[in-house]
Amino acid sequence: MAKGNGTLLRNKPYTFVPILPVRPEDRREIVPHNRIDLHRLTGRLVLELEVITPLHIGSGSYRLNEGQIVSALMRRDQVPVIPGSSLKGVVRSLAEAASRSCLFQADKFNQKIQAAIPQGNRQPCSEKAACITCRLFGFVQKKKGYRGRVVFGEFTPCEESKWVVAKLPPLEQPFKDYPRTQENRGCGNERLYYCQLYRVIGCGGPVHCLDCTKEEWLRWRSGLKGRPPAPAFRGRKFYLQGEPRQGNQPHEVIPPGSRFQGEVTFHNLDREELALLCFALGLDGDIRLGIGYGKPAYFGAVRLSLREARWYTREYLPAKAMELDPVELARNYGSNDLDVARNVALLREILSGKRRGPAWGTEGY
Repeated sequence: MAKGNGTLLRNKPYTFVPILPVRPEDRREIVPHNRIDLHRLTGRLVLELEVITPLHIGSGSYRLNEGQIVSALMRRDQVPVIPGSSLKGVVRSLAEAASRSCLFQADKFNQKIQAAIPQGNRQPCSEKAACITCRLFGFVQKKKGYRGRVVFGEFTPCEESKWVVAKLPPLEQPFKDYPRTQENRGCGNERLYYCQLYRVIGCGGPVHCLDCTKEEWLRWRSGLKGRPPAPAFRGRKFYLQGEPRQGNQPHEVIPPGSRFQGEVTFHNLDREELALLCFALGLDGDIRLGIGYGKPAYFGAVRLSLREARWYTREYLPAKAMELDPVELARNYGSNDLDVARNVALLREILSGKRRGPAWGTEGY
């Protein structure tokens, strides 16, 4: 097995979750915001966020701390906070991977990337036909948009806020060419994202993918006779979790064990949409979200737990809504779709911390 000096995918701090194809029946008309639908679910989730590994959500500014300049945390009235937007993007990505959802703004990708996307996922969502994630979180299509029906509030400390200075490593550019050869100019690390060469060469197939180096892949491709097969994405990228890697760049971080509280409000969801939201929030206890800066170096792992579910009053919602348990919805999500259930199981394995990331530092991360 040729390894050379290349970077192995098994040495990367990330892995992939398969992209589930979107079927016509998976897209539905959007729900307007101007009324409460008596047959849908409306309310808010009061959540507690626990920091698992040091967390840095930067403000874009710097502070002087004991004679050194450090990258500053996001603050509100001098108190470190976690913006709702930091959580929303991560939760949306998780929801996309755990459902039959489109690839957001896939119509803007170049032709090569378009060809790597499943046919049903290339079509952008619209008011008449939107995938489940776009119905939850919204979308923009040309001059029209839909803001979705889930709102993330700001998370504030449960007790007196604390922060420390940690030194994070510099991170590579995500689309940096590796290896740096003339032949590979402009190709980046795409071999790690999509490849179907195993269909026409004797490379060992997907079982060998974790050990295939970029140099080895380039040799296979250059020696290929005839037209190579159309590429296909390996899946959606998720960072593994492990021991945080130290570096030389000082950042203010929120230490492990710190707790924050905030709210997520939802409006006019059906049961499936609410179940997906609860799963993507990690309310079943099996998932740690990765937020903020430094996720490739295993910083920013947090866990959300439910403190209280506040439903809008009974006079506005059917009584059955008051009996739903968000934690049970999260635990049972995906059980009626075998492909979704496989992705859910894989996401739990990746984001629970059970599958540990490799030692950090291999060239070409």
